[in-house]
Amino acid sequence: MRKLLSYIALVLITLIIPFQTRAAFNLTIELSDKSLVTGEFIEIYHDRWFYEQAGPHVAKFILLFEVNNNKPDFYFHPLEQVKRVLRMKEQPSKYKRYLKEHNLYFKNHLVSDASVLTGNEGHHKLEKMYGNFAWDIGILDENKSQFEQDGSELENYYIFEKDVLSPLSGLIVGKVDGEEDNTPDLTFTSDLSKKTNNFLTIKVSEKIYLSVVHFKKNSITVDIGDEVAAHQVLGQVGNSGVSYIPHLHYTLYTYIKKYDRFISIPGFFEE
Repeated sequence: MRKLLSYIALVLITLIIPFQTRAAFNLTIELSDKSLVTGEFIEIYHDRWFYEQAGPHVAKFILLFEVNNNKPDFYFHPLEQVKRVLRMKEQPSKYKRYLKEHNLYFKNHLVSDASVLTGNEGHHKLEKMYGNFAWDIGILDENKSQFEQDGSELENYYIFEKDVLSPLSGLIVGKVDGEEDNTPDLTFTSDLSKKTNNFLTIKVSEKIYLSVVHFKKNSITVDIGDEVAAHQVLGQVGNSGVSYIPHLHYTLYTYIKKYDRFISIPGFFEE
């Protein structure tokens, strides 16, 4: 019963209260092997795509954050291994403090005059853990439209071909640049399952990465191994990969070595 109540409390925190407004909770959890893990609760992740059915077959994971010797640690465990929550204490966010102290807050949008379409909470939540805290930006006119005319051409979109500026400094560790841009589809029904994104992955801190997605074909101006500075031009906005209309998608990630995969973690703009 205690395990069930602990799980219900975590679900309520995750699903009902948006991350950017909810209080920070420091947890101590006991795992099924009787080991204890302590850290700030970040998220419960569901390992499925939005079009896949929920159910007991879908793995769920809990992510906790801690700072040890001024270095970030992320504890990522299957929820089924959590025997119980021994302690849940509200406190100031160590995660936000770490990002701020290490200059990992976004100071400006990656594209001038852009607006947030989705940020930390939104339709990316169920994207196999890759998109829980993903941001989408576009440029809107006075009518809140992202395009002029009928929106059927790439050039109709205000954000298309705009320069993408790195919000953070770091090391380029991943790149795809040669994929074609999709023709806009305002019905959002095209089959994009075999599409590949033009993207950059930037290592911005120990265990923290920034992924920037949907660049225009052959527009990226940096290469793997390059050091980039904040506000440096990285390329131009396109409509490549899993994208119906031109926009820019980005998220912070951490890499979970045990599962050999990246998972999305929250990002914030400087207040």
